Amino acid sequence: MNREESRRLEFKVPDLRKKELRSKLTASEQQELDKGRAIMAEEYPNRTSEQYADKVRLMAIRNFTIIDTTRKKSLFQKLFKEENPNEYRLQFPNEEEDVAEYTFPFTFGLELRQLMEDVGLGLDWPKMLPVDDGMCHTDPLEEDDKEWFEAFPDPSWCAAKMEEAKNLDEKAAAHGEEMVQAIKWMKTRWENGFQIYADIDPWEEDDL
Repeated sequence: MNREESRRLEFKVPDLRKKELRSKLTASEQQELDKGRAIMAEEYPNRTSEQYADKVRLMAIRNFTIIDTTRKKSLFQKLFKEENPNEYRLQFPNEEEDVAEYTFPFTFGLELRQLMEDVGLGLDWPKMLPVDDGMCHTDPLEEDDKEWFEAFPDPSWCAAKMEEAKNLDEKAAAHGEEMVQAIKWMKTRWENGFQIYADIDPWEEDDL
């Protein structure tokens, strides 16, 4: 495998991981993921955790507004007609009440996705749970990030889908207490008007 192909696979790993939390990968996608992970393992032999050991953080947010925090163009930008990229932030009236999080291992996230497929939500789950990596609700947002948040599904629709799911509580209980608690956390947040997204923790420098 040449260097260019290796770099392509390495850069594709994050997108494949995000997709994997929402739906099953195709055979070719799984092959690319496995190759990309193998390449990264060779390049970073001191990394203590493998891809599947990374954590997933569910973020539940509500009552937020998106405010434009774009800075005014500087004189230099005006003179040279340089673009001034738009910047936004999420603003909450009471962040303590309107933001919640729930964290679990990546492997558990795959089990959660499988459960959603088993109860008939395989087609809806990708819409119900937006996924990104390193997406913190307190960070400045670019235009694409703003549009991503604006496209979140209606919480009442998500809550209704969970109620429609076939034998969800029973199958969650058969899986174990951790799954029961995760399902309860999501259902409660959606029922109370929260929008939920999944953030995959990127590897930190300490892991290298």
